[in-house]
Amino acid sequence: MVLKYGYAIGEQLGNMTMTAGKIITPTNLPQVISLSVVNSSRFIILGTKPEILEWLCTYSNIKLEVILFDDVTEAPHVHVPDVIIDLLPTFNEYGYAKHTSLLDYIIPTHHPNPAEETVRLEFRPANPKDDEGIDPYFRITVKRGSAFGEIFNEIKDKWDSIVYPNIWDDLKNLATVSRQYLEDDGDNENSSTSFNQLKSVVVD
Repeated sequence: MVLKYGYAIGEQLGNMTMTAGKIITPTNLPQVISLSVVNSSRFIILGTKPEILEWLCTYSNIKLEVILFDDVTEAPHVHVPDVIIDLLPTFNEYGYAKHTSLLDYIIPTHHPNPAEETVRLEFRPANPKDDEGIDPYFRITVKRGSAFGEIFNEIKDKWDSIVYPNIWDDLKNLATVSRQYLEDDGDNENSSTSFNQLKSVVVD
């Protein structure tokens, strides 16, 4: 796939409740990626492990910053959270993780190649309420103001240590999600588009 990156817009938090949304990709990457607490900003990178790690190396000087409000100077006495980094699966329109292949069906206990799996590396302000509802492949918490180059080794080491779930794990996750929607009273207008894929938009 072609690597995509940018801010996630119009999408619910949580790897089990993704709704239709877009990736807003700036034409020129800023030196600082600002993540707003109030707006629950999320910067994401979609791609394979080699693609994402290469991207982080290429832009190693870019820093991650957390702000309370967009374009507003923060009060010195207000606590500003750290940055959460989650590695999450990507789903197709049917709710299956995109790593699922014919080999996974033939050998259900087969684990996909980590280098070929299309995943989502997500950066957002720490928020215990939201973070508890997300089950990532791995999670790292870093200080605001950290540059990609400073946290690259930690991300790579974490990534090297994980094993992606096999198809049995995917089916269990899908069954859990399906049960949640069957129990839904129908008031959630987003439930019908829970697995729509993100569309990419480039802006100046």
